Amino acid sequence: MKVKNVFPDVKTTLFCLTANALIMSSILPVSDIYAQDSANSFPMYRYNLQRTGRVPFAGPFNENLKWSISSSGEIWSSPVVDSDGVIYVGSTDGNLLSITPKGKVLWAFKTTDEIFGAPAIGTDGIVCFGSADGRIYALNPDGKLKWKFQTGGAVHSSPAVGDKGTVYISSYDGKLYAIAANGRLLWSYKTGASIMTSSPSIGKDNTIYIGSWDKHLHALNADGSAKWNFETENKIDASPAVGEGTVYITDINGKLYAINLDGTLKWGFDLGGRTHSSPAIDTDETIYVGTQEGNLYAIAKDGTLKWKFKTEKSITASPTVDANGVIYIGSWDGKLYAVNTDGTLKWRTTIGEPLLSSPAIDSKNTLYVGCVDWKLYAIGQ
Repeated sequence: MKVKNVFPDVKTTLFCLTANALIMSSILPVSDIYAQDSANSFPMYRYNLQRTGRVPFAGPFNENLKWSISSSGEIWSSPVVDSDGVIYVGSTDGNLLSITPKGKVLWAFKTTDEIFGAPAIGTDGIVCFGSADGRIYALNPDGKLKWKFQTGGAVHSSPAVGDKGTVYISSYDGKLYAIAANGRLLWSYKTGASIMTSSPSIGKDNTIYIGSWDKHLHALNADGSAKWNFETENKIDASPAVGEGTVYITDINGKLYAINLDGTLKWGFDLGGRTHSSPAIDTDETIYVGTQEGNLYAIAKDGTLKWKFKTEKSITASPTVDANGVIYIGSWDGKLYAVNTDGTLKWRTTIGEPLLSSPAIDSKNTLYVGCVDWKLYAIGQ
């Protein structure tokens, strides 16, 4: 199957993964930013507002396929899971699907264009997502439209949703938007170029981070004003990951940056190949990230190489780390890999077509991942 190019005007991002602010009328305390880091859900892309990609429960113990369901388009979108175990995922057929833990489609909501980014689930169960039609949609848990908001460009990124329902999401128009729970614009922040697939992350100090094609990582205050920006060597498609006192980001050249919270460089690491993968952070601050050379890298918190694991083709998806330190990653070779914390293979399973979706894991040890073969897969006992 030929994977279509969603960036026909930019050859350098032919294989970019869809990969994906904090104010109402006043600054919100940290407790208001996100209260959904729960052990029974995977509510957003990279699991939490910090986009660490690390979950507090174990992943599947083997490669057993539980079920798969078909859409009418490729699934680049990364799935998310609510507190009842219901899975949400987008498709290039323009539908957002709601699926039970047993693989039954509850409903499908149709947009007017393709969906590449992951949805996000608010604490009230509202599901938010963006579409290539440039709109941000908020749906009730029954699939009925609550509101929609028009941006100035296609949306391939993934939203962050605070527990007050504020939605933070970026667009091709180069803006990061903060949208209230009722769909009203609170503010927008304009970068110097398009924001393609970078999704906002939010630190525990309320700072918002977003990458842009203007070759900068932007740090914003909670009111949407600029705090600082850090210049990278090339454009950014990845989403920032916020660790303990450090923000990690990759540019498309394959440079991994560790940036202090004051915007100064801590260290940089050359990954040896282009990357659109977003970093994941383990409990010991080990950083995991994939490259188009097909390597999964493990980088220590001091910026030194721990190991790298080779797949057969490019990696544009982002890794997910479970409570045991096992790393799960899909590759363009059509395989899903489970890699031990020492870089050895735990297991792998062959799906057959490229995996551009990043895995989600629920509290029942089930892993969900989308594929360009139009299917969503559930792997576990």
